Amino acid sequence: MSSLPPGRPVVLEWGIRSSLVAYMARDPRFTVETSGGATFTVEDGVRLAGTTDASGTAHFEGSVVLRAHDGALTLPLTAVQVSDTGLSIDDPGAEPGQPGRLVLVHLDAAHEGDAAAQVFATRLAAGADALFMFNYLPDSPFDPLTVREAPLRERYC
Repeated sequence: MSSLPPGRPVVLEWGIRSSLVAYMARDPRFTVETSGGATFTVEDGVRLAGTTDASGTAHFEGSVVLRAHDGALTLPLTAVQVSDTGLSIDDPGAEPGQPGRLVLVHLDAAHEGDAAAQVFATRLAAGADALFMFNYLPDSPFDPLTVREAPLRERYC
């Protein structure tokens, strides 16, 4: 994340894991809940807008919550943050009144997308496997994640 300047608007684009999303979408009761300008499509995945802080951590607005099997399989992408170590979310297993963070995936440098973007390989973090009913082992690969500076039209709309 260090190549993106601090205090700049950024956009996160992430397909999550195409096989997982396709599996969830086959459930007739599959639901997608978005808020705060976040978007999601089965084809393109998640798109969130945010800002980098002085340390290079990107904090994203809005949320995307995917649910299948009457909520037994729920992926809550809420209060998303991306740092050098990974993508984290509000911990859905935290005790009430005790907010916590859960690292969902670790990031590995994949390649520079262009001068204003970074593309990362992602792999499931230990402890996040419970979200997926233990069907994925820690370090299982997930889809690449891109963080880029927001285009001018997205910054001022």
